[in-house]
Amino acid sequence: MNENPFANKNSIIKRRENPRGKYAQLGTEDLLDAVKKSANSSHRYDLDILLEIFLNRYNEKQTSLDQLNQSLEERIAQQIKQTQDAQKRYEQQAKMAAMGEMMDAVAHQWKQPLNALSMMSDMLRDDYENGLITQEYINELTDDAQVQIQHMVTTLSEFRNFFRPSQTKENFGIKRSLQSVMVLVKDEFLHNNIQIDIQSDKEILLYGNENEFKHLVLNIINNAKDAFNDNDIKERHIIINFYQKDGYNYFTIEDSAGGVPNKIINDIFKPEVTSKAEGKGTGIGLYMSTQIAQKMGGTLSVKNINNGACFSLKIPL
Repeated sequence: MNENPFANKNSIIKRRENPRGKYAQLGTEDLLDAVKKSANSSHRYDLDILLEIFLNRYNEKQTSLDQLNQSLEERIAQQIKQTQDAQKRYEQQAKMAAMGEMMDAVAHQWKQPLNALSMMSDMLRDDYENGLITQEYINELTDDAQVQIQHMVTTLSEFRNFFRPSQTKENFGIKRSLQSVMVLVKDEFLHNNIQIDIQSDKEILLYGNENEFKHLVLNIINNAKDAFNDNDIKERHIIINFYQKDGYNYFTIEDSAGGVPNKIINDIFKPEVTSKAEGKGTGIGLYMSTQIAQKMGGTLSVKNINNGACFSLKIPL
């Protein structure tokens, strides 16, 4: 075969380095620098390759980010549902615990009038046998029986209203709400030798769900009652006060039951935290109380004072 007479035997054919493979190895910052340099270069082909690599890399990052956002949204939605489910469980547990305590309260409230009615029945039979029955006697006995029956009816009515579900928010008086709570717990607290002193005479209106506010009061005073019994306190006083000051409504309940243990006082409003012995408390009552306070636009706090605990509800006017 004849050799090409025009060929330069010493020449070497140079091939241009593959820019795509080279540029694909660059980091993001270096890639951007290469784009800036190629923008002023005559090698338009290189700029197209760089932009293509950059856009592909951007799309990959965006896809990854979209997937991450979707995953986070799903996790957040799942967490919200778990929180809502837990809140419903706490509310149900608190309701059942309050209902059990209120049933005990109703039993105490009915015990005295039932005993009185039973005694009246025995007296009526004995007096009839002894010929002591007169119209005046019948009238007096009937009036006394009606007083006892009315006391039972009032207690039952308050009990039904207390647990009647309602989402209605309206203005209500603190003093009137306290009187309703006292109707339900008065005899039980007397039985436990606990004196409740409501110091405020002037009515103050709050806005919110009145039954929830009653639950808040009941949770706190029942905790005080349990603390009196658990700590074997002799002098048992609960002082309730409410007033307005510096643009706020204040409602306080102070007891002499020994105070909240220092090791849990900062966590006392968290769910399932309790100072009671195992099996005697769920730790739900005060958690629900602080949730009620927040619904009313206020805050619930506690501090130890005068050998007892003082719970304070603070709501803007």
